[in-house]
Amino acid sequence: MTNDLNISANAPDQRTPADAAAEGQDALEAQFKASLPQAPYYSAGRHWNDYAPAYRFGRDSRQRHAGSRFDEVERQLEKEWKGARDTSRLGWIEARGAVEDAWSLSPDGSDVDVGLDSPGPKVG
Repeated sequence: MTNDLNISANAPDQRTPADAAAEGQDALEAQFKASLPQAPYYSAGRHWNDYAPAYRFGRDSRQRHAGSRFDEVERQLEKEWKGARDTSRLGWIEARGAVEDAWSLSPDGSDVDVGLDSPGPKVG
């Protein structure tokens, strides 16, 4: 007799890349959407769909440039934004703050001090 509990516990993760992307988008939305209108970089007349690609780009860029500070790669990110912006109506100047905010989050969603060489929790 087969133990179904052991089979399910040892089964590989059945999530598709699309599932993982949706979960990542949900996490970004939970983190930023409600406070977007109060963000210092928010432009009146823009919507979540304009900023979501910027947040996604910031999160993904931090992973691609692991170990780098935002200010060290900002010029490169500016060049990459045009191709990464998807349907966003934001130019780099408008998107920059959202990109940096998402960059500033550690993988678990907590804030990090991006000014340090090795990211850690922000203090005070």
